[in-house]
Formats: sequence, C-alpha cells, structure tokens
Amino acid sequence: MLRYAKKEFELDKHPKESKATLRAHLLSLYEQTGEIPVELENEPPNDAVAYLLGYFQQLSTARQCGMSLNPLTFTEIEAWGRLYKIKLDSWEIDVIKQLDLIYLNTQMEH
Repeated sequence: MLRYAKKEFELDKHPKESKATLRAHLLSLYEQTGEIPVELENEPPNDAVAYLLGYFQQLSTARQCGMSLNPLTFTEIEAWGRLYKIKLDSWEIDVIKQLDLIYLNTQMEH
C-alpha cells in the first residue's frame, strides 16, 4: 500500500511551472494517443488495508500549515478518531504516520 500511495502522491503533484498535475498531463496524453502511459499504472492496495488511505486523506485535509506542511500529530489523529467514533489500533496509526511521511517527502521533492 505504501508504494501505491507514494505513486498516487507523485501523480497529484504539479510539475514545475505547470497549473495541472502530472496525472492530468498523463491523462491528456492518454486521450491523445489512446495508450495508457506506464506512469499511470498502479496496482491498488489490498482491500484489507485500503481504508487506511481514506483515513489518511481525511486527516490530511485538516493538517496544520505554517511555512510548509506540518506532519500529522498524534493529537490530531486521536481527535479525528473521537469525532468519527473510530478506534484505531496502534498498527493502523503507524501506517497513517508512514503515509504522512511519504506524503510530506513527496511534496518536498522537486
């Protein structure tokens, strides 16, 4: 799942000096050629853990920002769980934190 997420995060970035995401550029190429670019191929995660990506996306939309994106805190994750009445196991929190690290690193890459 972590490889899947990293690739998805990379596809949602904006190439330098572009208003469109890499995904939008590749989809445009697909529409023009009829061939799916290899960069768009991404094996989806197993359903047994895919829900964690959805949880991460919910949490990520409420993240704190300063001069740059801040990592999700345990306090934010705990508060989110209370609001949505979701009790996460420690391994699920670890996966969400790993997704966050991958997301932040992807956003910082140029």
